[in-house]
Amino acid sequence: MTQFLTHFHGPIIYAIVAGLLVGESGFAVGFFVPGEISMVIGGVLAKEHRVSIVIMVLVAVAAAIGSYLIGYGVGRVILPWVLEHTRVGRNPMIAKARAQLAARGGPAVFVARFIVVVRAVMPALAGLSDLRLRTFVVYDVAGGVVWATLYTLIGYAVGTAYQHALHVIGIWTYVVAGVLVVGAGGFHLWRTRRARRRAAEETSGENVGVPEVDR
Repeated sequence: MTQFLTHFHGPIIYAIVAGLLVGESGFAVGFFVPGEISMVIGGVLAKEHRVSIVIMVLVAVAAAIGSYLIGYGVGRVILPWVLEHTRVGRNPMIAKARAQLAARGGPAVFVARFIVVVRAVMPALAGLSDLRLRTFVVYDVAGGVVWATLYTLIGYAVGTAYQHALHVIGIWTYVVAGVLVVGAGGFHLWRTRRARRRAAEETSGENVGVPEVDR
């Protein structure tokens, strides 16, 4: 992709980077679209004066925010029909995930920006979960500004050493994903045990003080 982009200048590079960002997160199927990498390379090309770093950052931020809004619309309009007409919709885990994301999905929308694969599906899942648009937009804008600005400036800062930077970024992405998965699993286990303990205490409390009936 680097060799491909180096054949162009100015508006075409902006359009390619924006298109890759929209393709990655706009339609819930962009698992293998290199949106994150395109921003880093966009920053590298700005370092080489092929594009303006200011415009590159603005384009990346706008495309990042817009791609999530498109994905949210796909999740709100299209995915309910898909679930209704496929066996996937019968899975009780889907309903549970939708309810949890609708209740407290704002921070998840922000964090998902920095996790490969999750970034591609999160906006559609947020739309499917009926997460309020106002809440979604707040975290979408915040995440889009931080993520797009950070990765574009990383490319601009490292210049020709971008391959090493991408390697480090990839490692940390998996580290963050692993920590989140382990943390979520531990939190779920803790909540489950606490709920069982409370249920046991309530049951034992109900039995205390109940008089025995003489037979």
